[in-house]
Amino acid sequence: MTFISEKERIFGGLFGVAAGDAVGLTFEGMMPGPRYNLSVTGGGQFSLPAGAVTDDTMMTLSLLETYLSYGTFDRDAFLLRMTRVVLQNPVTFGRTTKTLCVLLEQGCVSDEAVKVVDLLFGSRTNGSVMRTLPVGMICTPETVASEARRVSAFTHYDPVAGDCCAAVSAAAAVLLAGGDKDEALVAARDASGRSDLFSGELIPSVDALEATRCAFSCFLESDSVRDCIECAVTLGGDTDTIASISGGLAGLYFGINDLPTEWVCRINIRKKITECANALMLARGAAQRV
Repeated sequence: MTFISEKERIFGGLFGVAAGDAVGLTFEGMMPGPRYNLSVTGGGQFSLPAGAVTDDTMMTLSLLETYLSYGTFDRDAFLLRMTRVVLQNPVTFGRTTKTLCVLLEQGCVSDEAVKVVDLLFGSRTNGSVMRTLPVGMICTPETVASEARRVSAFTHYDPVAGDCCAAVSAAAAVLLAGGDKDEALVAARDASGRSDLFSGELIPSVDALEATRCAFSCFLESDSVRDCIECAVTLGGDTDTIASISGGLAGLYFGINDLPTEWVCRINIRKKITECANALMLARGAAQRV
């Protein structure tokens, strides 16, 4: 591969998340089937316009903006931001996040609200995994796994979800630093402490482990961002989330210039993504000068 700058990787990671989301939402809930040369067409079970994104991208940006605003992860600030986003865009959010936001709006203490949601529905879902990429773009390799688990647990009490977040975030940190796929895989295995994330049947469900396994498989086998996202969409099932997670990893690895221009140009919130990417560049630059 040619040299890819940190800026290209940051933009690639964030736009990879959004592109996977925007392409994948069209096929969410569908059966597996070969899908190639895809465009950003919208539609899907929520009848979204072309270029729209779902909770996958919105929560990723909300988490990143929390870090950028406070210099660290502030739970209350993130939960407030999350609640506002859900209230403004309720359609694509799952019941775990929606229920949590209702409890928080009613004044329930954060820790208790998360436990209640876990008791009601279980929280071994991919909702915290889909947004975890910024943890790997902010944290050092030494802190990324513990931070990913901590951030996951604020909405998803189940430790398996935390393990999956640790795997994706650790891989993201390696890729942003210019590491290769093998190095990212080793980091993900070490961070998660799980071998079942990287072998077994590919089931594209909302389960955290199954969705993360699918995302890693698509990323590791891909030759480009397009190839990665189309692989995820071909699996069927929770296509927007799996394509978003794998697209973020592929974007970090291949860089923004590998994303199809048509996909990037059609994403409705590309201005906001660009602003977040530039802010992250400044924050990382300032941290490196300290």
